[in-house]
Amino acid sequence: MPIDHQRIGEIIRQAANEHVLPLWRNLQQDQIEEKQRGDFVTVADKASEAFLTPELANLLPGSLVVGEEAVHADPGLMASLDSEHPVWVIDPVDGTANFAAGKTPFAVMVCLMQQGQSLAGWIYDPVAETMLQAERGAGAFLDGERLQFGEPSGVAGDINGALSTKYLPEEMRPFTLRGAGHLGHTQSSGCAAYDYRAMARGDYSFSFYYRTMIWDHAPGTLVVEEMGGMVARYDGSPYLPAVEAYGLISASDPDTWHTVRRLLVEAQPGAY
Repeated sequence: MPIDHQRIGEIIRQAANEHVLPLWRNLQQDQIEEKQRGDFVTVADKASEAFLTPELANLLPGSLVVGEEAVHADPGLMASLDSEHPVWVIDPVDGTANFAAGKTPFAVMVCLMQQGQSLAGWIYDPVAETMLQAERGAGAFLDGERLQFGEPSGVAGDINGALSTKYLPEEMRPFTLRGAGHLGHTQSSGCAAYDYRAMARGDYSFSFYYRTMIWDHAPGTLVVEEMGGMVARYDGSPYLPAVEAYGLISASDPDTWHTVRRLLVEAQPGAY
């Protein structure tokens, strides 16, 4: 299936520039809703998805769309991921809590999937104006420059990364936080798109998440894989974006993945 990266990038940039950026730091309180505690949606999320949905669907006749906000309204749309048709997965604003607070990072993310496999992904930061993209078997690129992970240091204290504990079970939290003390710099940005871009740039060597919604992670994990990294569930099983499960570690190489798992997950009840 030929993938028109240039046209898809144009559509994503248009969504961000016309429907997201104009509302950044300009939102009124009644334009922000809380879907559930700590999970926000704004008029920008809705407008971005409303623009992207027909534009992407028309670009690939017969394709389906699974958008984060559409799924919130109708969870049954997730069944589209089992279709034989190509499926566009949309995160209209990743990092909505940051966006709603007038902060960065936030981004627009899209992934093209078929039969449960990520074919291509795009992550656009409209403030930094950076486009991170990948296509299965064709590599990963940041603003047109091919990406590849460098050699790991092999020292735990040199391993920096994204550590999200927001949805981590309480029984896991003490072990994970203690283990994080043996790693290098770790932080939670509130934006998976930022974390994957930090890995692409070499600033991070890993990302660690418990909740793994498909629109948050399908594009970024494809980038990591195309850069030669390792992506897997906490128990080492493959990460399948369309399969609902918890726990995800992405790392620049297998040794780093196993070090992160040993320090943050290993021997914890309820970890899997």
